[in-house]
Amino acid sequence: MQGIRLEWMTNQIACLTLNKPERGNALNETLMKEFSDYLQQLTSNLNLRALLIQSTGKHFCTGADVHWLKRSLNFSTEENILDARLLEKLLQQLDEFPVPVLMIAKGAVFGGALGLLSCADYVLALEDTRFSFSEALLGLVPAIISPYVVRVIGLRQARRYMLTAEVFDVQQAIELGLVHQQASESNLDELRDNWIKLIQKTAPHASRKIKTMLMRLSVQDGLHNEQQTNIQLMSETRTSSEGQMGLRAFLEKRHPPWS
Repeated sequence: MQGIRLEWMTNQIACLTLNKPERGNALNETLMKEFSDYLQQLTSNLNLRALLIQSTGKHFCTGADVHWLKRSLNFSTEENILDARLLEKLLQQLDEFPVPVLMIAKGAVFGGALGLLSCADYVLALEDTRFSFSEALLGLVPAIISPYVVRVIGLRQARRYMLTAEVFDVQQAIELGLVHQQASESNLDELRDNWIKLIQKTAPHASRKIKTMLMRLSVQDGLHNEQQTNIQLMSETRTSSEGQMGLRAFLEKRHPPWS
Protein backbone atom coordinates (compact mmCIF):
# COMPACT_ATOMS: atom_id res chain seq x y z
CA MET A 1 0.00 0.00 0.00
CA GLN A 2 1.28 3.47 -0.92
CA GLY A 3 1.98 5.75 2.01
CA ILE A 4 0.69 8.70 -0.01
CA ARG A 5 -1.95 8.49 -2.71
CA LEU A 6 -2.35 11.07 -5.49
CA GLU A 7 -5.75 11.59 -7.09
CA TRP A 8 -7.27 14.33 -9.23
CA MET A 9 -10.63 15.82 -8.23
CA THR A 10 -10.61 17.79 -11.49
CA ASN A 11 -7.84 18.45 -14.01
CA GLN A 12 -6.85 21.46 -11.87
CA ILE A 13 -7.47 20.23 -8.31
CA ALA A 14 -5.11 17.58 -6.88
CA CYS A 15 -5.63 15.54 -3.73
CA LEU A 16 -2.87 13.89 -1.68
CA THR A 17 -4.10 11.33 0.84
CA LEU A 18 -2.03 10.03 3.76
CA ASN A 19 -2.68 6.34 3.33
CA LYS A 20 -1.20 4.36 6.22
CA PRO A 21 -4.27 4.08 8.48
CA GLU A 22 -2.97 0.96 10.23
CA ARG A 23 -0.11 3.12 11.57
CA GLY A 24 -2.17 6.23 12.22
CA ASN A 25 -0.62 7.84 9.12
CA ALA A 26 2.45 8.42 11.28
CA LEU A 27 5.55 10.04 9.80
CA ASN A 28 8.60 8.01 8.86
CA GLU A 29 11.38 8.45 6.33
CA THR A 30 9.55 6.53 3.58
CA LEU A 31 6.29 8.45 3.90
CA MET A 32 8.08 11.81 4.06
CA LYS A 33 10.14 11.05 0.95
CA GLU A 34 7.02 9.94 -0.92
CA PHE A 35 5.14 13.05 0.23
CA SER A 36 8.07 15.25 -0.80
CA ASP A 37 8.33 13.61 -4.24
CA TYR A 38 4.64 14.20 -4.95
CA LEU A 39 4.91 17.84 -3.91
CA GLN A 40 7.89 18.29 -6.21
CA GLN A 41 5.96 16.69 -9.07
CA LEU A 42 2.88 18.86 -8.49
CA THR A 43 4.89 22.07 -8.14
CA SER A 44 5.87 21.85 -11.80
CA ASN A 45 2.23 21.55 -12.95
CA LEU A 46 1.31 25.04 -14.13
CA ASN A 47 -2.37 24.10 -14.59
CA LEU A 48 -2.78 23.25 -10.90
CA ARG A 49 -5.14 25.58 -9.00
CA ALA A 50 -5.33 24.00 -5.55
CA LEU A 51 -4.13 21.05 -3.47
CA LEU A 52 -6.22 19.12 -0.95
CA ILE A 53 -4.41 17.05 1.71
CA GLN A 54 -6.45 14.51 3.68
CA SER A 55 -6.08 11.07 5.25
CA THR A 56 -7.61 7.61 5.36
CA GLY A 57 -8.56 5.90 8.61
CA LYS A 58 -9.28 7.37 12.03
CA HIS A 59 -6.37 9.82 12.34
CA PHE A 60 -4.86 12.55 10.20
CA CYS A 61 -1.36 11.90 11.57
CA THR A 62 -0.31 10.65 15.00
CA GLY A 63 3.20 12.10 14.78
CA ALA A 64 6.33 9.98 14.42
CA ASP A 65 5.96 6.32 13.45
CA VAL A 66 6.71 3.91 16.32
CA HIS A 67 8.88 1.65 14.15
CA TRP A 68 10.85 4.66 12.94
CA LEU A 69 11.36 5.82 16.54
CA LYS A 70 12.57 2.34 17.46
CA ARG A 71 15.14 2.40 14.66
CA SER A 72 16.22 5.90 15.65
CA LEU A 73 17.42 4.63 19.05
CA ASN A 74 20.51 3.37 17.25
CA PHE A 75 20.98 6.36 14.95
CA SER A 76 24.18 8.38 15.10
CA THR A 77 24.09 12.16 15.33
CA GLU A 78 24.70 12.35 11.58
CA GLU A 79 21.82 9.95 10.83
CA ASN A 80 19.49 11.98 13.04
CA ILE A 81 20.53 15.13 11.18
CA LEU A 82 19.59 13.48 7.87
CA ASP A 83 16.22 12.51 9.38
CA ALA A 84 15.63 16.07 10.56
CA ARG A 85 16.43 17.41 7.11
CA LEU A 86 13.77 15.15 5.59
CA LEU A 87 11.09 16.76 7.76
CA GLU A 88 12.44 20.26 7.18
CA LYS A 89 12.42 19.73 3.40
CA LEU A 90 8.82 18.50 3.49
CA LEU A 91 7.64 21.43 5.61
CA GLN A 92 9.43 23.95 3.42
CA GLN A 93 7.92 22.43 0.27
CA LEU A 94 4.44 22.64 1.79
CA ASP A 95 4.99 26.16 3.04
CA GLU A 96 6.28 27.33 -0.35
CA PHE A 97 3.78 25.36 -2.44
CA PRO A 98 2.76 27.63 -5.34
CA VAL A 99 -1.03 27.19 -5.11
CA PRO A 100 -3.49 27.21 -2.18
CA VAL A 101 -3.36 24.16 0.10
CA LEU A 102 -6.33 22.85 2.10
CA MET A 103 -5.82 20.27 4.87
CA ILE A 104 -8.52 18.23 6.56
CA ALA A 105 -7.65 17.18 10.12
CA LYS A 106 -9.32 14.43 12.11
CA GLY A 107 -8.62 12.10 15.01
CA ALA A 108 -5.12 12.63 16.41
CA VAL A 109 -2.92 15.44 15.12
CA PHE A 110 0.21 15.08 17.25
CA GLY A 111 3.85 16.15 17.12
CA GLY A 112 5.17 16.74 13.62
CA ALA A 113 1.65 16.69 12.18
CA LEU A 114 1.11 20.13 13.69
CA GLY A 115 3.97 21.34 11.52
CA LEU A 116 2.09 20.11 8.45
CA LEU A 117 -1.06 21.97 9.54
CA SER A 118 0.93 25.15 10.12
CA CYS A 119 2.07 25.15 6.48
CA ALA A 120 -1.44 24.90 4.99
CA ASP A 121 -3.39 27.90 3.73
CA TYR A 122 -6.71 26.64 5.07
CA VAL A 123 -7.48 23.93 7.62
CA LEU A 124 -10.78 22.17 8.30
CA ALA A 125 -10.99 19.88 11.34
CA LEU A 126 -13.64 17.36 12.27
CA GLU A 127 -15.25 18.07 15.63
CA ASP A 128 -13.57 15.17 17.46
CA THR A 129 -10.02 16.08 16.38
CA ARG A 130 -7.42 16.32 19.15
CA PHE A 131 -4.06 18.06 19.01
CA SER A 132 -0.83 17.89 21.01
CA PHE A 133 2.79 19.00 20.83
CA SER A 134 3.66 15.66 22.40
CA GLU A 135 7.46 15.73 22.00
CA ALA A 136 8.30 16.79 25.57
CA LEU A 137 6.58 13.67 26.92
CA LEU A 138 9.24 11.61 25.12
CA GLY A 139 12.19 13.75 26.12
CA LEU A 140 12.28 15.32 22.66
CA VAL A 141 11.94 18.85 21.28
CA PRO A 142 9.55 20.09 18.52
CA ALA A 143 12.54 21.75 16.90
CA ILE A 144 11.90 21.46 13.16
CA ILE A 145 8.23 22.42 13.29
CA SER A 146 8.75 25.30 15.73
CA PRO A 147 9.33 28.18 13.24
CA TYR A 148 6.18 27.27 11.30
CA VAL A 149 4.07 26.74 14.40
CA VAL A 150 5.24 29.86 16.25
CA ARG A 151 4.45 31.95 13.16
CA VAL A 152 0.86 30.67 13.36
CA ILE A 153 0.11 30.61 17.10
CA GLY A 154 2.66 33.08 18.48
CA LEU A 155 5.44 32.63 21.01
CA ARG A 156 3.21 33.08 24.07
CA GLN A 157 0.87 30.22 23.16
CA ALA A 158 3.76 28.05 21.93
CA ARG A 159 5.29 28.32 25.40
CA ARG A 160 2.13 26.94 26.97
CA TYR A 161 1.37 24.10 24.58
CA MET A 162 4.91 22.93 23.78
CA LEU A 163 6.02 22.96 27.41
CA THR A 164 2.96 21.12 28.76
CA ALA A 165 2.37 18.75 25.80
CA GLU A 166 -1.30 18.97 26.78
CA VAL A 167 -4.02 17.68 24.48
CA PHE A 168 -6.40 20.35 23.16
CA ASP A 169 -9.57 20.32 21.10
CA VAL A 170 -10.80 21.92 17.88
CA GLN A 171 -12.16 25.03 19.55
CA GLN A 172 -8.78 25.72 21.14
CA ALA A 173 -7.07 25.01 17.81
CA ILE A 174 -9.34 27.57 16.13
CA GLU A 175 -8.54 30.16 18.81
CA LEU A 176 -4.82 29.49 18.27
CA GLY A 177 -5.12 29.87 14.49
CA LEU A 178 -4.11 26.27 13.70
CA VAL A 179 -7.59 25.50 12.37
CA HIS A 180 -9.86 27.83 10.41
CA GLN A 181 -13.18 26.03 10.68
CA GLN A 182 -14.76 23.06 12.44
CA ALA A 183 -16.58 20.50 10.31
CA SER A 184 -18.84 17.53 10.94
CA GLU A 185 -19.09 14.34 8.93
CA SER A 186 -22.33 15.67 7.46
CA ASN A 187 -21.01 19.01 6.17
CA LEU A 188 -17.32 18.30 5.53
CA ASP A 189 -17.71 17.72 1.79
CA GLU A 190 -19.78 20.89 1.44
CA LEU A 191 -17.21 23.01 3.28
CA ARG A 192 -14.38 21.49 1.27
CA ASP A 193 -16.16 22.08 -2.04
CA ASN A 194 -17.09 25.65 -1.07
CA TRP A 195 -13.42 26.44 -0.41
CA ILE A 196 -12.42 24.96 -3.77
CA LYS A 197 -15.12 27.02 -5.54
CA LEU A 198 -13.81 30.19 -3.90
CA ILE A 199 -10.28 29.43 -5.09
CA GLN A 200 -11.51 28.66 -8.62
CA LYS A 201 -13.12 32.11 -8.79
CA THR A 202 -9.77 33.82 -8.26
CA ALA A 203 -7.35 34.63 -11.07
CA PRO A 204 -4.77 31.80 -11.38
CA HIS A 205 -1.68 33.98 -11.80
CA ALA A 206 -2.77 36.41 -9.10
CA SER A 207 -3.26 33.49 -6.71
CA ARG A 208 0.28 32.25 -7.33
CA LYS A 209 1.70 35.76 -6.98
CA ILE A 210 -0.08 36.20 -3.63
CA LYS A 211 1.51 32.99 -2.37
CA THR A 212 4.92 34.24 -3.51
CA MET A 213 4.31 37.59 -1.81
CA LEU A 214 3.31 35.95 1.46
CA MET A 215 6.34 33.68 1.33
CA ARG A 216 8.57 36.71 0.84
CA LEU A 217 7.09 38.23 3.99
CA SER A 218 7.78 34.98 5.86
CA VAL A 219 11.40 35.01 4.73
CA GLN A 220 11.73 38.62 5.86
CA ASP A 221 10.31 37.53 9.21
CA GLY A 222 13.29 35.20 9.60
CA LEU A 223 11.35 31.94 9.38
CA HIS A 224 14.23 29.80 8.16
CA ASN A 225 17.08 31.60 9.92
CA GLU A 226 17.20 29.21 12.88
CA GLN A 227 16.54 25.94 11.09
CA GLN A 228 20.13 24.74 10.96
CA THR A 229 20.31 25.20 14.73
CA ASN A 230 16.97 23.41 15.11
CA ILE A 231 18.17 20.46 13.02
CA GLN A 232 21.20 20.12 15.28
CA LEU A 233 18.98 20.45 18.37
CA MET A 234 16.63 17.70 17.19
CA SER A 235 19.57 15.38 16.55
CA GLU A 236 21.18 16.10 19.92
CA THR A 237 17.99 15.54 21.93
CA ARG A 238 17.29 12.24 20.17
CA THR A 239 20.72 10.92 21.07
CA SER A 240 20.80 12.40 24.58
CA SER A 241 20.33 10.15 27.61
CA GLU A 242 16.98 11.79 28.36
CA GLY A 243 15.77 11.41 24.79
CA GLN A 244 16.83 7.77 24.73
CA MET A 245 15.07 7.08 28.05
CA GLY A 246 11.91 8.79 26.85
CA LEU A 247 11.80 6.91 23.56
CA ARG A 248 12.46 3.56 25.25
CA ALA A 249 9.72 4.22 27.82
CA PHE A 250 7.27 5.10 25.04
CA LEU A 251 8.16 2.04 22.97
CA GLU A 252 7.94 -0.22 26.03
CA LYS A 253 4.61 1.38 27.05
CA ARG A 254 5.75 2.53 30.48
CA HIS A 255 6.19 5.89 32.17
CA PRO A 256 9.55 7.65 31.74
CA PRO A 257 11.56 8.34 34.92
CA TRP A 258 10.41 11.98 35.10
CA SER A 259 6.70 11.20 34.82
